[in-house]
Amino acid sequence: MSISAEKRHRVLIKFMDEEYVESFINEGLIFMNNIQFFREYEDSDPALRGDAKEGLRASYLPENITLELNGRTLTALVGKVELRESHQNETNIYSMTIVSDADILDAGEKGLYLSEDFNKFGNKAVFIGGSDINIFWNRVTEAINNNEDLFTLEENVAKKVTYVDASEHHSELNVFTKFSEYKWQHEWRVALKQISSSGPLELRVGNLSDIAHITGTKSLIQQPLKLVQNNL
Repeated sequence: MSISAEKRHRVLIKFMDEEYVESFINEGLIFMNNIQFFREYEDSDPALRGDAKEGLRASYLPENITLELNGRTLTALVGKVELRESHQNETNIYSMTIVSDADILDAGEKGLYLSEDFNKFGNKAVFIGGSDINIFWNRVTEAINNNEDLFTLEENVAKKVTYVDASEHHSELNVFTKFSEYKWQHEWRVALKQISSSGPLELRVGNLSDIAHITGTKSLIQQPLKLVQNNL
């Protein structure tokens, strides 16, 4: 059974400051802040780490809904109607960049250039490619299954983020949905909840030196990601 270009993932990348590389490589340390942290995080640049809309459960167009209040129906609502469940504040998330064949093909003949804004995430890029992505995920899954304090309310523990237009979206949302101004991040994320703890979560998945590779962020984004034929 063939896999679509959209689902054929070629590389998984974590951009980080140099000081965090050793713990990621040697311990497989996945440090997961909660949604409240990202909602309240203030960036000097828009659509970077912080996202005031993180964790929304739904976003509705005001012209398409009415509000019933004390037996009266109110119309002509102003601005998007956004719903949030308080428990989502404590959902821990971990984000990486993932690139599929479809991402590369859609970029055209010149290949896919990742955004220069990744420089603001850190000067190092740790990447895992090809079938090693499955090995990485197996180790993450094992670490999660071995921790009885972790669970998820979502259909998936990890998934590639779907991006939607904030001005047109009129439907439910979940932790794997973000608005399109973040689309440049090509985000793949893990989402977990803790039973007896709150705040940041440190998940260690074990040594990754056999599958992870380190390069400079600047050098990585200066070159396009391309699909090329092997010399026959």
